[in-house]
Amino acid sequence: MAEPEAEEEPSRMADRLKGFLVLQGIALAIALAVPITPSKTGSTWSPAELVTADPNYLQKVVASFVSVNVIIAVLGVVVWLSTKVGKRD
Repeated sequence: MAEPEAEEEPSRMADRLKGFLVLQGIALAIALAVPITPSKTGSTWSPAELVTADPNYLQKVVASFVSVNVIIAVLGVVVWLSTKVGKRD
């Protein structure tokens, strides 16, 4: 009975890796679009301005990528905690 579980483990890791890569691709697409998308409020502020006074496009992309990944990480922790609490009941 231990053999089927051993066969499933690499498949689960591969699925997790694919999910992670897809998520990072989405985060990169968002980060590339955010600095060139005009703000509906007219704001020109960027998260990169927390690090640099006059950020260029690449610095804005990196800051947006980090920001999106932080948001994804927070959402992931919330989902993980909610599933843990759900299993306890």
